[in-house]
Amino acid sequence: MRKILLSVALLGLLPFIYGCATATYGKTFEQTQTQSQYTAKIYTSAFASEKQATERLDQESKKFMAEKGYKSYKVVSSKSASFPVSFVTFVVQFSK
Repeated sequence: MRKILLSVALLGLLPFIYGCATATYGKTFEQTQTQSQYTAKIYTSAFASEKQATERLDQESKKFMAEKGYKSYKVVSSKSASFPVSFVTFVVQFSK
């Protein structure tokens, strides 16, 4: 019975853990040498996958486009790292 209650409690907390699984730590996009191309590093927790990092990138990209006057974006490449800190680095091309 105790294991069942613990499982139910953990499942109840899962949406909160899942929602806090990505971060940018204040740095959104850094320009590369190519015009309108930027890198973004999305840090992830142990509970996040590259899919969650991509979803966070989408949120951050929409904010960035509104600030800078871009109309669309395309992910040129992505690279994951998992040790010692988990993150995904995206290269993003914006268009006006």
